[in-house]
Amino acid sequence: MNKKIFAVLSIFLMVMVGCAYATDSTDSLNNNTVTISGVNFTIPEGFTEDVEEAVVNQSNSDDGYNYVTNQKMFEDNDTNLILLSVETYEQNITDDFISDFGEKTTINNVTGSLEDLGFLALFTYVQDGQLVVVTANNQELIKEVVI
Repeated sequence: MNKKIFAVLSIFLMVMVGCAYATDSTDSLNNNTVTISGVNFTIPEGFTEDVEEAVVNQSNSDDGYNYVTNQKMFEDNDTNLILLSVETYEQNITDDFISDFGEKTTINNVTGSLEDLGFLALFTYVQDGQLVVVTANNQELIKEVVI
């Protein structure tokens, strides 16, 4: 449960900081796919990357788990946002690790945990031993992003 609270609060704080600094999002996507640490995502039309919010190879540690975070944030003109985070852990991460992160759900043939906070939705899953967190304003955006 402690992992869940920490993860949700961390993502919430990153999103809020991102919203506060989201001024110029001038990078547009030529195609609608982006790859972060080997994980592919689809970015809906109308979203641009806020390059100031990118995190590249940031080392972190929590409760004895050491990991490296890579993330990107995208937004549209309607104040919708998508935050994509891929965390590579030194330890072996399995689906059991995410059991506290919401209800077990499958989106586009990807099984993970979905948590709807009302103002944000988070879909967390494990791919190739990495923890993937897709955060968006709502579940419908997450369904467009996860491939």
